[in-house]
Amino acid sequence: MKNKSNWVLLGFLLFIFGLTSIIMSLVGVRWVFLGWMEWGGALLAFVLKVLMTIAGVVMIVLGRTDWEDEKRESSEP
Repeated sequence: MKNKSNWVLLGFLLFIFGLTSIIMSLVGVRWVFLGWMEWGGALLAFVLKVLMTIAGVVMIVLGRTDWEDEKRESSEP
């Protein structure tokens, strides 16, 4: 997988922006560029922020996984 660092960086940004937007919404503040999420209502915005956070974590984990090492370990008896 080429560009592993780009996937990890994108995952980190998704995680940070998702988590901070959830925390900021508790005090009534929001990121300007994520304001479009609020148009669908508070529940939809919350679900999208949680999905964004989870997707970020998944991208970090998948980006940091050494797939060649995983293949070697699975093929050994």
